[in-house]
Amino acid sequence: MPKTKKKSKKQLEDELQKAAEEQKRQEEKERLFKLEEDALAAHRERLEIELEGKNRVLEAERLEEEQEMVVRMKGERKRCLDYEQSKLQEKIEWQKFVSCTSRPNVMFESEITTYVTMVREERSDRESVETAIEKCKAAEEVVGDLLELYCKACEEGNVTRQDWCMHYIGEIRDLEVELIDAATAHLLLYIEKQEPNTHLQVYLQWGNANDNMKVGFWGHLQSKGFRAKSIEHSKIQIGLDLPKAIQLQSIGHCIGVRSLYTTFDSAQGKDPVQMSIGGMIRVDLLSIPPFSKKVKGWTIRQVPAPGKELMKLPYPNTEHTTASTAIAAPCKIDYKVPSHVLVSKNPVVSWWDASVERWSTEGISEITWEQESRKISFFTARLASFSITQERHSDLPYKHWNMRPCDDMVVELTVQAARYELRFMISEDGLRLKGPQLPELLDVMFEPGSGEAGGLSGPSGRRPRIRSPATLLNELRECGLNLMPKNSDADQLEGYTPKHPETQARAYSDLSEIAAFYDIASSRHNKDLPAERALVRIRENELHEVFNPLDADGDNDYQAIMFFPDKCCHVQFEAQRCQSIRTFNIIQCLFLAKPVRERCFAKGYPFAPAQKKR
Repeated sequence: MPKTKKKSKKQLEDELQKAAEEQKRQEEKERLFKLEEDALAAHRERLEIELEGKNRVLEAERLEEEQEMVVRMKGERKRCLDYEQSKLQEKIEWQKFVSCTSRPNVMFESEITTYVTMVREERSDRESVETAIEKCKAAEEVVGDLLELYCKACEEGNVTRQDWCMHYIGEIRDLEVELIDAATAHLLLYIEKQEPNTHLQVYLQWGNANDNMKVGFWGHLQSKGFRAKSIEHSKIQIGLDLPKAIQLQSIGHCIGVRSLYTTFDSAQGKDPVQMSIGGMIRVDLLSIPPFSKKVKGWTIRQVPAPGKELMKLPYPNTEHTTASTAIAAPCKIDYKVPSHVLVSKNPVVSWWDASVERWSTEGISEITWEQESRKISFFTARLASFSITQERHSDLPYKHWNMRPCDDMVVELTVQAARYELRFMISEDGLRLKGPQLPELLDVMFEPGSGEAGGLSGPSGRRPRIRSPATLLNELRECGLNLMPKNSDADQLEGYTPKHPETQARAYSDLSEIAAFYDIASSRHNKDLPAERALVRIRENELHEVFNPLDADGDNDYQAIMFFPDKCCHVQFEAQRCQSIRTFNIIQCLFLAKPVRERCFAKGYPFAPAQKKR
């Protein structure tokens, strides 16, 4: 192999210079190419912005053109709805008038405050527990009127009115507890008039097992000699097992234990995460005042100071705890749960911690639920107010839902909640629950009593129970099914964000106009959209046929509709990407099909003619 001649220094410098010039030319070429690309990209972006602006202008013009029609149609619908609601309201007011009731008109705040003031001022220091319970029943009738007003505010979306109603409901129910406390204080002050047994113990109970309010009392009329005691109020089906530690932590007191059960919950709505079901039982350890003495024909009785008529003793007593009583023995409590309440196999019992306004399970153990007798029992390390609790979002999120027309002016709504599938029938008369037919829900589904129902009959011929939407949903919440979620509930659910109120209002208003002729179903993509957008699927169904919205073979039969605060549009989904087709008002959906349009005009619905296509 011949030997390669070594390059000179000048040759090496020339080659290096050529390489540098070549590199410089290449960099300049790349720079010019990049400038060209950037210019093209900027030109494309400018064209897209101009096109988007032009489309927005055209869209704004089209929406403005449609606005007059939409306002006229929705105004007509609102007038019709207001007229129908006014007739219902007149009927309700007439029924109240002919009933000759003396209850205050809850529409006026002055009448409510006057009622509360009069009940407090007319309260007697010598009022019996029976009289107090009767007054509480009358107060619950006023609460019923307020709940009716609250449900109407829910339907109208009036949050201020809802809070106003709940404020006075809470005030009246606090007043009921005050009445029972005052009657209990009078009972304790004259406890010697009650007939004790041979062990100097007094057993008293008021009410029956199924009453909305019932009271049980047990008293030990001496400060010594107390042993562990099992108390059974069989008439009201409340039981207590009291340990000896109660007396050891209340030395020097003659003690009494009052059990107050109410179907309502004094803490309703205060805990944002937990909700109570099945009512509340309040167990209080009371100090019996010193007994009266007879001196020279006079009866001398020590009258407690104002505000101290009823002395409630804490258990466990942390102020006077000794080494031997540092650990408080648990008490056992059992009571009957109303028949309309849905209770899980493993229920949770909590006590109300007023200091933080939250439900707490601390110190509660050995919870037992007996389905047949509907009795729940548990052990607790303290005496307080107790209730069965569950998470407010136990039935959330909804897995899917759909609406379908099943008759003229009748729509069936199916909601697959986390625990149950619920079916509702929506008609001109209102809303009724069709399923599931659980024993606990029969009183919500059917009217009380029995008899021929004529076609739509339930057990023993009971008529279906039709209510306003919010009233029915409120009754279901009392049964343990919370289908009235709040925006705060979304904080407990991963991946869910509340939709914008204006978007919700637009969707509710527009979909209600096509529900009589279209199937409407949920979309799994809806939760992935921002708060300003909502997505549903619709399918024409003028023959009231039954389709399965979850059937993959029928996906192509549905159209996806996306709602915005001020408009809606057809969309397509490709590879999880939403593509807008055209914005419009949902009313135009009806006029895409001639048979549906003709049916609308035949029935006299306030629908305008189809808009001219652009």
